[in-house]
Amino acid sequence: MDQEEKLNWDKLLKHIEGNYENDQDAEELNEEELELLLLAEETNMRLKEENPEHKFPVAAGWEELQARHKEKEQLKTGVVNRQKLYKAMAVAALIALVMAPAWWLFLKQNDGVKSTPKVSDQIQLTLANGETVELAASQVKVLKSEGATLNGSTLIYQKEGDLLKEGTELQMNVVEVPNGKYTKLELSDGTVVWVNSGSKLSYPTFFSAAKREVTLEGEAYFDVSHNAARPFIVHLKNLNVKVLGTAFSISTFGNVIHTALERGKVSLETGNQSVYLLPGELGKYNKQEKQLSKTESDLRVYTAWKDSDIYFDNSRLEEIAARLQREYNLEFNFENDALKNLHFTIDMPKTQDVSKILNNIKFSSNQVDFRIEGNKIQVKSR
Repeated sequence: MDQEEKLNWDKLLKHIEGNYENDQDAEELNEEELELLLLAEETNMRLKEENPEHKFPVAAGWEELQARHKEKEQLKTGVVNRQKLYKAMAVAALIALVMAPAWWLFLKQNDGVKSTPKVSDQIQLTLANGETVELAASQVKVLKSEGATLNGSTLIYQKEGDLLKEGTELQMNVVEVPNGKYTKLELSDGTVVWVNSGSKLSYPTFFSAAKREVTLEGEAYFDVSHNAARPFIVHLKNLNVKVLGTAFSISTFGNVIHTALERGKVSLETGNQSVYLLPGELGKYNKQEKQLSKTESDLRVYTAWKDSDIYFDNSRLEEIAARLQREYNLEFNFENDALKNLHFTIDMPKTQDVSKILNNIKFSSNQVDFRIEGNKIQVKSR
């Protein structure tokens, strides 16, 4: 029987497209048709594969197509092998019909963008040796080499025994949290740190004997283990926060650095300025004016995120959108600037569905509406 007679293209395409109301209506494929169907499905799977090791090899695939073309030309000149010819034509037809969009997309993704690294949407940990890994259970051996374990989403470091001698080189780790994520750390001295979305914390796996120092970019909540002999210092750009044992939140987002003190006592230091905070007070450092000040404030506005709550007290919609943008990995676009200055109060548990929060805002006012398209939020007038 000829290859043409063995292949029922209408039946094969129905299997590829799934155009059967139920499995009983599906016509059985013969050996040749089944072989081509499996080839098509494997190719499609490899084109969509995210792991580079499992992807369809573009270069090798192109060489294979060239080889088949050469074979086809040889067949035309008299070396006739009908079975190979029809099989090559069948494969080409399947690729063209079913795989062309995925093949084009794969080539586009690999054409001219090889030098652009993919921005990870997972929490990253940079080790003392400079290696960067995802903060995941699969990295248990790597974490152990840093003296750490992962308990759920909490990274826990081995507690200090004998203190490091003065002058010993510290082994630094860096945790980077992308938008839409947050994590918790237990440092070697017993200090607990919650690191929020879009933030980066640098710290040693073991602190020195004289002092404990970390560096923060973004937002974090610290519950510092008390040790009068070793002050705990958080280094920020243009500002240092010095404590002994206390609980406070820091945010460096925007034009003002906010330090909200819930327990204990901290000092804020920059240049020749310094301010002491007592519980319930909010420290402010204006980056543009380079001015340090403090005031009493509703601190929950600055700490609710740690408890997985969304809380705003008569806050501007622009400020609300900025936080939601980080914590939900969204992009807000305002129809006009007047909408940014609308004020809202929100107090609700953080939910996976941001539309519930946006509806809460929408139904509390007749002035604003939201259009959601994927991770893009259009803020409109009603």
